Parts: sequence; C-alpha cells; structure tokens
Amino acid sequence: MNESCDNCHGTTTFLGARFNHGAVAPGSCATCHNGTRAAGKPNDAAHQHTAACDQCHNTSTFLGARFNHTVAGVAPGSCATCHGTGGGARTKVPVPHYAGSCDNCHNTNTFVGAKFDHSAVTPGTCTTCHGTGGTAKTKVPVPHFSGSCDLCHTTSAFTPNRSYTHISAFYKAHNSGAQCYDCHTSHTNVANWPSSTYKPDCAGCHATKYKPDKHKKYGSVLYTVSELRNCAGSCHEYTDSTLTTISKTRNSKHRSTDGGF
Repeated sequence: MNESCDNCHGTTTFLGARFNHGAVAPGSCATCHNGTRAAGKPNDAAHQHTAACDQCHNTSTFLGARFNHTVAGVAPGSCATCHGTGGGARTKVPVPHYAGSCDNCHNTNTFVGAKFDHSAVTPGTCTTCHGTGGTAKTKVPVPHFSGSCDLCHTTSAFTPNRSYTHISAFYKAHNSGAQCYDCHTSHTNVANWPSSTYKPDCAGCHATKYKPDKHKKYGSVLYTVSELRNCAGSCHEYTDSTLTTISKTRNSKHRSTDGGF
C-alpha cells in the first residue's frame, strides 16, 4: 500500500500497528487480507461463506462482528450448517429445542423475539412441546385444565384464550356470555358451586334465585328447589296425595326464559 509507515505504526515500536480502514472501499477487504499482504480470512468453520469481511466486521475493529444473514445469501432452511453442533457459528441450537429449521421461528435480523408458527402442528399434540419435558419455554400452568391446550387456545396466540364450551348437557345455555372465572374462581378445574347440595343440576348455581310462587304443583301447592333441581320436574305425576314425591318427569327441559328458576 502507498501509505506512510506512521499511519499504522507508532513512533516508539512497530508492534501493535493498527491500520486505519476509514478510506478503504467497501467490499475490497481481500485486496489486502489475502494471506500475503495481510492476514486473510481465517480457514475455520465460522468463515465457510463467500461474504466480504465488512459484511460482518466494521472498519474500526474485528471484534464484536455480527453476521448479516441477508447480504451473505443464507439459503432458507440451512441454519444448521453454521448453528448446528458442528457448525462454525458461536450461537448453537439450545438443548432441548425445536427440531425444525431455525428460520421457522427466528428472522434473519435477530434471534430475540422468535414466534413459533403453530399452523402446521397436529391438533391435540400441544404437550409434545408444552408438557413437563417439552422443549417450549411456555409450559402448561399448574393447576390447569387437563385437556389439550388447543381446546381453549388458538394456534396463533395463547391470549386471549377461546371461550370454553362445556360439553355437559346441564350447561347448554352457558356457552356464550359466561366467563371462566364466573364459576372457576380459584383457578382450578372444580367450579365453586353456590349451592353444592344440588350439583351438578341447575339448582347447583341457581337455588338462591328459585321463586316458589312461579312453580305451582296444583292449586296453592308449590314445588320445592329439590323437586326441580334439574329443571325437569313433572307438574302432575306424584306417588301420593301429598304431592311431595315425583314418580315421572317431563320430557322437555325447563326453559331459561320462563322468568322463574
């Protein structure tokens, strides 16, 4: 190079010379760093690519280099070439980890803030990753619902969760407006029944709202909560004249719009 010696070397020693790269044209690193005039690109696993030095290293120091995955032309799905067990990249795939390609979750600019695409995950297999021994960072909370995660959560986000529809015939009218915490106040799988004596019938929750004057047996004789606990009590068929023991129930359920119980 046609530079004065003291542009790099100090006046007391030639050791520790540091070249000022400020005027070097981008992409021309190999003009000097070819192994003859200056040290060339290291022949190690971390440098098995064709990108110019200044795509990762800046002109003031070679330390703290950051690989540019876009300019270097990294082929999608080839992350393990460098980030695998025998690859040259310092950042390895954590163990345990997702078995797919890195770029399924991470973008080419940063590994922070990765978001897994669940669209191709087989329904019902959530605990493969989110279980106790799974690879996902997000585990199933304890205590929690014992069914599969995707019965409540979608494949794109865990919040907000989908509204849970109870499959029991007792709660057919409660699949829209009710929130989980309306019944599951302690965040367990067991609901807090206001009137546990009558669970799991309608009266288990609604006994305190029962209105005797809305439920007449015959004349002035009224039904009790116990008789109509599952909203299916008969109006006329009893075992004796006291009208206290039902012998046969109606076929249809009590309608929630009747204004009574």
